[in-house]
Amino acid sequence: MTLETNRRRVLALLGAGVLGASVSSCGRGHVAAPPAMGDGATTHLSLHVTDAQGSPLNLEALRGIQSNGKGEPGYDDALLDTSTLEVIAVGPLYQDEGGAIGIDVPIGRACTLAMSWPTSHGYSALMADLPVSGEHDLLELAARTLHDRQTERYQQATAQGLKGSEEAVPLRASAQESLDACTTAQSWADRGRLAVSALEAASGAQLALDRALVAQAPQDAIIGVTFTRVPTAAEIAAALAPSGPGGGKRKVSARLVIGDPADAQEMAGWRTTVDALHAQGGMALAQICDSHDMAVLSDAAWDTRVDSLIKALPSVDAWEIGNEIGGDWLGTGPVAKAQRAARAVRERTSATTVLTLYYQLGQADPAYSLFSYAAKEITQPIRDLVDVVGLSVYPQLHPLGTAADRVLTTLDTAFPASRIAVTELGYGGEDLNNGPWWFGSATDPSVARTAVAEYVTGAALGRSDAWGAPFWWYYLEDQVGTPGGQVAPALAAASNGF
Repeated sequence: MTLETNRRRVLALLGAGVLGASVSSCGRGHVAAPPAMGDGATTHLSLHVTDAQGSPLNLEALRGIQSNGKGEPGYDDALLDTSTLEVIAVGPLYQDEGGAIGIDVPIGRACTLAMSWPTSHGYSALMADLPVSGEHDLLELAARTLHDRQTERYQQATAQGLKGSEEAVPLRASAQESLDACTTAQSWADRGRLAVSALEAASGAQLALDRALVAQAPQDAIIGVTFTRVPTAAEIAAALAPSGPGGGKRKVSARLVIGDPADAQEMAGWRTTVDALHAQGGMALAQICDSHDMAVLSDAAWDTRVDSLIKALPSVDAWEIGNEIGGDWLGTGPVAKAQRAARAVRERTSATTVLTLYYQLGQADPAYSLFSYAAKEITQPIRDLVDVVGLSVYPQLHPLGTAADRVLTTLDTAFPASRIAVTELGYGGEDLNNGPWWFGSATDPSVARTAVAEYVTGAALGRSDAWGAPFWWYYLEDQVGTPGGQVAPALAAASNGF
């Protein structure tokens, strides 16, 4: 993830015709025809949305909140398959008659509306499982979806008395009380106020559970950081120290972002890094190629790079054979390249193979939405060669938040033979702040980084087949070189059950 990579992503968002064409006329609050849904029959839903005071919001007002006031690049509503989270349509919302917001859903298919939406915690990927028809409050649907889907995880956490699970108890009770009151509300304004309260409480409960359930992480699950340059001996020692991100209790892995395999000085530095990590009880995850460089490599150049790196770093513990696969800037054939790299690693080493997919659900071309892309492009031959499937997550560009558990559970289902991880996570870097959204704090980078690190790491590790998280991008810069850094304490707290 570099400045140039992010520039391309932002330009893609600004110019994404699939977003602009479907929502631009609706965004001005006009009554508009619904987006085309293909040839299948659909049923109509009218969705009411209010603010916390119960004042109704039309589509223009919803768009302002959804995009955090940033306009069309933040219009990211998408209709998803409820089970797989694959995209059915992007930009399905339109201005309905009578001030409500319309959406049409295919008959006979369970659908979920996803979009960026804030609570006091920041922006999350709001997910509302939709009824087949009728008139509903959108935030009530979202709150009910989140509340109902967290029941099993809540029961696990409370039955085991996991540390922090007690925080979810009053929040769950509050959400249930508001949801019950919604069913007897006498007006859409009253229902809307209750729905906002229910969503706030359900969101708080979900984040508390994400933190508490990290206690279920496998013993061998690792806490990861990313070195975007060759580190100093002191930086390696600090990352592996008891006061570092592993908290002295969980093994730490450094992810090595290698620039030029032909640079003898750089490669000597990475060999020293690998040796130092091993000598101090750490692990090394080496990246074949960062995503921003992948598109410019021909097949021959890619294969040469793979061969050179395996020869140069024979003792690394794991190889990231593909980085941010599914990003729409990667050029042609990224999966084929990753597959050849995975085969080389399997045939020539005993290292773990790691495939990183790029997380987004509705902020770009739907063909590149995480689960749609994975279902079509990540075919069985490469699946057979991958030990770990991870996500690259940048919440300012693609909010996650309270949807983390659902997204990771769906990833687990989509890749049943692989362990699951978050293998790239970052927030607040100089090249990330063009994203419309925030999490944790809209103004304080230290609070924001801490919140993102804690919640995403907790959600990623708190499952039986977790491999590792979060391999924080710009770790060296954010930890010691940037005001508001200090990522290590947040990762240590998250990885060890707070």
